[in-house]
Amino acid sequence: MNKNIINKLKEAGSFIVCVVVLLGIGYYTGFLKGFTSEDFVDTYQKIVYNLSKKAPSKEVRSNILSTGNSTSKKSSSYENYRLRTIPQTVIDGAYESNTWLDVFNADKKVIFYVYDPSGNNRSLSPDFHERIEYYLNTKEMKPYYKVVAYSASSFKNIKAGMIGPSKICDSLEECNKQRKAASDYSNMAEFFKQCGKTSCIINPYNNKYVILKSRNYAATVQALSNLKEW
Repeated sequence: MNKNIINKLKEAGSFIVCVVVLLGIGYYTGFLKGFTSEDFVDTYQKIVYNLSKKAPSKEVRSNILSTGNSTSKKSSSYENYRLRTIPQTVIDGAYESNTWLDVFNADKKVIFYVYDPSGNNRSLSPDFHERIEYYLNTKEMKPYYKVVAYSASSFKNIKAGMIGPSKICDSLEECNKQRKAASDYSNMAEFFKQCGKTSCIINPYNNKYVILKSRNYAATVQALSNLKEW
């Protein structure tokens, strides 16, 4: 039998034994008194979801923000702008959750950002949004770009829609699928969170993107102009 399979079976067996022992101790000591089966289901779902949620965020931030050699193979350049590859897990998360498909299914390049219509948050100025929309609606730029912009509150509500597994998995394969789905969603949410801090120009045809360093209107317009044929 394959060594990896044997090791996985040993790990699964050890985990089950630990759970049984802990439940036995809890039962005989009266610690579990008052708990229902629904409590255990809810706890299980949170554990599975949170374990898969926390680890990927660092990985996605690294893919977006790192300038080290570890990501150099996944990036290239165009007109002196660094082109980064969108992690496949981000794209998988979009299709699995039916979220952000207006970005990945767009028929032209997308500029994505978050703004504050109230104007209370200066870093998310609505003026930036209005000027970008006006600029990209010009005859020269309209064929090349689509604006996907969300108000800060709308963006927050989309992230709040994240959910964990719908039921307890009854096999290692099913547990891994649930964990992957939660991980994909978490990576996708982190990707758009990082883009929302400034803005990202996303090319859905080649699954690459450029993350801009600031939300400066002049610099953004320059980037949009330089990258329109990309």
